[in-house]
Amino acid sequence: MTEPAPPPHTSRRHSYICNVCGSDHVTRDAWAAWDMAAQQWVLEVVFDQCWCHRCMSATRLDRVVLTSPITFAAPDPAPIPQRTASPG
Repeated sequence: MTEPAPPPHTSRRHSYICNVCGSDHVTRDAWAAWDMAAQQWVLEVVFDQCWCHRCMSATRLDRVVLTSPITFAAPDPAPIPQRTASPG
């Protein structure tokens, strides 16, 4: 899953959060390759698999806009279905 790059003229910054709990303590599977010229590991491929370290499970990520250097605008939560008492 590759996100489109923002236009180069924009200064809007973003982050990614877990779509279940809203935590930003998330990671994605990736491969790093050793670059002999740079003498460091460089990211080669990023895969679709995402992990939330708060939920401790696989997840999907939501992209959110940063509203300051340390906060973000979380998406509106999905409404929780109301349970009705079963007759009986």
